[in-house]
Amino acid sequence: MTVRKSTLYVENATKHPFESCFVDLGGHSAERALTVLTAAVHAAQREMNAFDWIADALPGATLKPALAFGTVGELYRSYTRPAELGRLKGILRS
Repeated sequence: MTVRKSTLYVENATKHPFESCFVDLGGHSAERALTVLTAAVHAAQREMNAFDWIADALPGATLKPALAFGTVGELYRSYTRPAELGRLKGILRS
């Protein structure tokens, strides 16, 4: 008699890289948060406090404490610099 083991399939839930900046997105998607952040940077709100901005732009979302004390510009750079480095590494590997 042979015993057949079933294989469990676990779906790989990859997170959007911007989610790492938040404790909780408050029901908003990472893409929406990034779109709103980009619009704030283009609207010259770079010097605005990130905590105040997130409370108005994405109600219910909570930034990580280290990022909440900074500015909108610093929040944007904290996401874009590692993302650009990852893309550059991907290009160099090709």
